[in-house]
Amino acid sequence: MGSPKKSSVITFTVPPDLKQILEAAQQIGYYDSLSEFLRDSIRFTLEEKQHIRVAITHQLYQQKKIGLGKAAELLQLSLKETKERMEEW
Repeated sequence: MGSPKKSSVITFTVPPDLKQILEAAQQIGYYDSLSEFLRDSIRFTLEEKQHIRVAITHQLYQQKKIGLGKAAELLQLSLKETKERMEEW
């Protein structure tokens, strides 16, 4: 089994109204932490907005930060379909 993935800390600025929403999301107890809520929100966005997921995957693939197998996993396509998709860009 491989070693566990390390998490990175990211700091960002939000307007007061969004800060209130983030705080409320944590306070209702549905998520154990604000980080968990944000991770879930990002996953949901990438699942729902395929064009963003495709663009991000293509960028990572072009930068050689991921291979074809990981790209196929992210795009939920076969290796053949992923290769064709990456060549279309």
